[in-house]
Amino acid sequence: MLGVADQHESPRPEPGPNLPEKPRTAEVIDAEVVDSEVVETNAPARPQQSADDAEFRQYQQFLEFQKFREWQQSQGGDVAVPPPATPPAAKPQEPKKAWWKRALGLLRYKLVRRLIYLLLALLLLNYLYNSLMTSWFGSTGGDTGTGTGGIPADSVPVKSTNPQQAVRSVYNYLRGAGPERTCELFDADGKSGFAGAYQAPDCATAARQVHEQITDPNAYANPKFDHNAVTEIGQEAQVLGCRVQVNGGPRLGTFKLTKQPDGGWAISAYALQAESCGG
Repeated sequence: MLGVADQHESPRPEPGPNLPEKPRTAEVIDAEVVDSEVVETNAPARPQQSADDAEFRQYQQFLEFQKFREWQQSQGGDVAVPPPATPPAAKPQEPKKAWWKRALGLLRYKLVRRLIYLLLALLLLNYLYNSLMTSWFGSTGGDTGTGTGGIPADSVPVKSTNPQQAVRSVYNYLRGAGPERTCELFDADGKSGFAGAYQAPDCATAARQVHEQITDPNAYANPKFDHNAVTEIGQEAQVLGCRVQVNGGPRLGTFKLTKQPDGGWAISAYALQAESCGG
């Protein structure tokens, strides 16, 4: 039976040099090959999972270290503290500005500039006012004739409303730039008497002669009248020059005044001396 061959069995080729040798245990090798292929296909996933696990463990360790540091700080433990930042070097202190520079700095404010302009305007107006009053009425330091001092209220020789104002206006005009205007206070007889008293051809010439003798115009324009210097009786009045105190120029004589129909007073006579001055 052993020697009987299977009729249906195909004849097996004999091994020869042209045919490869049949591998032994082909199924086993094939099985192992299949297993190895499965392992090889699944192998790359394991290292990736291990890397993620490592990173996660490192992150957990970092969190634990952070918690440890916070706890150590709360307990007052030694913790490595970064060195404090070096403060910036202090700037050198600038020298203190002078007071006038600080004062000039206030000019940048509009309100301060307006106040300065207002002050300058007031000072200018005051200066102009004083200049005009001095040129028109004389110095303000004289007496009004009543002992009260200041600029006399009756020194404007436009229309003399009383005898004292008329005589004061004579002094004021004589010390001014146009002494000839003094003659406007006299009537015809008064002009003749004034010119004759100074041996002048006319009233204007006599006024210029008196003007040349004045040394202090401001003081001359403010004579002081004694309480008995003026005598007024009805429509006539007399002002005694000897009872009038004069500074800065020659003392004038005695004036006789007459009241005019318009209410003003005009000088109707003039003499250098009067008999009543001795009494």
